[in-house]
Amino acid sequence: MPEHDTTIRGRRYIALEIIPENNAQIVLLPQRFDATTAPGIEADLKALLATTPEKIIFDFSKTEYVASAGLRVLLLITRDQMKAGGKVALVEIRPPVLRVFEMAGFTSIFPISKTRADALLEMA
Repeated sequence: MPEHDTTIRGRRYIALEIIPENNAQIVLLPQRFDATTAPGIEADLKALLATTPEKIIFDFSKTEYVASAGLRVLLLITRDQMKAGGKVALVEIRPPVLRVFEMAGFTSIFPISKTRADALLEMA
């Protein structure tokens, strides 16, 4: 899915870039994952879940900031993906974002890998 604008409840959002790679869907998250971007991201991820992907890798390489709204979306989507028998991994997390995950206790909830290749090996 190429990046594009989407409208939700009358507000425009930048849609996610989602790239198929080795039986996984790579979700390239934006620079900010907060209350402004979370609704659009959630809508795109729900649409992705409807395609029943086996593996989803969230790539945080561009992400500099994650707020509680972003954490909520990750929890919901991961829960739904795992209920459907799928797998999830987080990769390329920058230090400021990793600190947020650590403070929220998410490092014990989500599989975190350094690279996409590492995540794919661990998900095999």
